Amino acid sequence: MKFNIFIGCLAVVAVLVASCEHEGVTMYEESPTVYFGESYRSYTFVENMDRIKIGFDTIKLPLQISGSAVNRVREVVMEALLDDTLHTAGADMFSIAKGSIEANEYKGYIPLRGNYSSALDDSVYQIRLHLVPNKDFPGVDLSDYSFTVSLTNKLTEPSNWSRLRRYFGPYSNSWYRFILETTGLTSIPYWSTNGSSDKNNPDPEKWTMTLYEVKAYAAMVKVALDDYNRKHPQDPLKHEDGDEKGKPVTMP
Repeated sequence: MKFNIFIGCLAVVAVLVASCEHEGVTMYEESPTVYFGESYRSYTFVENMDRIKIGFDTIKLPLQISGSAVNRVREVVMEALLDDTLHTAGADMFSIAKGSIEANEYKGYIPLRGNYSSALDDSVYQIRLHLVPNKDFPGVDLSDYSFTVSLTNKLTEPSNWSRLRRYFGPYSNSWYRFILETTGLTSIPYWSTNGSSDKNNPDPEKWTMTLYEVKAYAAMVKVALDDYNRKHPQDPLKHEDGDEKGKPVTMP
């Protein structure tokens, strides 16, 4: 008797699971949802000096979908939140193009053009953006539908510093400048272990550096930091700004 009841319960559960899965697939097919893969990106022309001569650069904002991939290109629409109190960029500082999810893909990009202006030389401007429902994506994930881009020509904390912190320690502009001068780089484009080939990399064209490379640069900077402190035993290198201002620079 108990065995028959057990088998019966399993059968009911199997039917319910199959039904839920079927309904879930149907729901996604009927109303696919698109959302941002990140929520913030900092951009400075300091790291892209060649783009100043051109007058602009294209910032690719990562997109992801929930639901099924389809065998056609799907369009994604984005607009600026001009009435948002955090939005400070002028209309001449940026322009928006349509993005896309390519056929049979679950990820894509939407391009934002950041225009160089002399006003960026001593200020940081915020661009607030959000996704807009359209015929290809009538569903927009409200928890991840807005994006903020900070645009400037000043040295600022890069948006990937949370990943660089484990190798270079706390951030300050003066410390970052020391790092760039030591390495000869204009930026440290590290996001994940395998660089551009990492499937979890939100922007393989931007975040190209591998774990091996970032560790090698960190070792180079550590040698330079030790050398500086050895030459200045009474005045070791300190952070000159930010939350760590006045504290000696330390590396993990």
